[in-house]
Amino acid sequence: MRKIGSLESEQQARHLADYLLAQGVDINVESSGDQWTIWVLDEDQVEQSKAELAEFSRNPEAEKYLSARLQANAIRDERIKKVREDVKNRVDVRETWNRPFTSRCPVTSLLIGVSVVVFLFMQSNEYENQVRQALSICTFKTSGNMISYDTRLVDVRDGEVWRLITPIFIHFGVFHILFNSIMTYQLGGAIEMNRGSTRLALLVLLTAVPSNLAQFYWSGPGFGGLSGVVYGMFGYMWMKSQFDPRSNFYIPPNMVFILIGWFFLCMTGLVGNVANLAHGFGLGTGMVIGIGASFLKQAGKSR
Repeated sequence: MRKIGSLESEQQARHLADYLLAQGVDINVESSGDQWTIWVLDEDQVEQSKAELAEFSRNPEAEKYLSARLQANAIRDERIKKVREDVKNRVDVRETWNRPFTSRCPVTSLLIGVSVVVFLFMQSNEYENQVRQALSICTFKTSGNMISYDTRLVDVRDGEVWRLITPIFIHFGVFHILFNSIMTYQLGGAIEMNRGSTRLALLVLLTAVPSNLAQFYWSGPGFGGLSGVVYGMFGYMWMKSQFDPRSNFYIPPNMVFILIGWFFLCMTGLVGNVANLAHGFGLGTGMVIGIGASFLKQAGKSR
């Protein structure tokens, strides 16, 4: 900030301040005895401001100075509006991270918590079949290694629409639920912190339904797990990081390698019976949502 001169009256100082602001120059005006001192905030605008002050001093009643007030006030109002919006959108990071994870990411916590509770109940011979019958995409009957069911999804048609979602909470082993819980914690937590609980919940629904339906029509109702949703969240974040750099999403290369490598390893059959269609449809759906959201955002900005 540098002093460039002074004027004899406050009114003249205000007229000059309005005119300079309309020209993109910010100044401060201070009272100093019977003079009003002019300070320029940006050093790069000092010479321009001195020239404007000299011209103003020769004819302070010129129309361009008197008419600059409306434009200057509009600029001030816009700046005040921007400051208020910034304050409104400001996030206290310390306050956020001091809250427990369940408070910061309730949807992610719910996905993991329900899955763990369901898994624990399924460890009991008394409840395993009841839990599977209640949460599977449809009811079924077993006889030895044979399973019979109705491909028309009668239960869903009769109003039990939750069955399109609830297979994601069924897990069949410690590694199964441990892997899915860790990946849900990392991916779901990142999305929920960045995009909010509502958008994460919507993403879960949009990836769970097609992945569950695809796996059902491929292999029947004997499947379960969060992995379809996990791959959906991965696909969404992966595409957002590629096509929307300002999204604040980042997928480390090692995570891409692990998840894509695991995806293809499961397809070989070397790791046992895996819901490959759920993985594939979840991944594809998440990628489409990520790409679509990125291009819609760019299209909105270009208008």
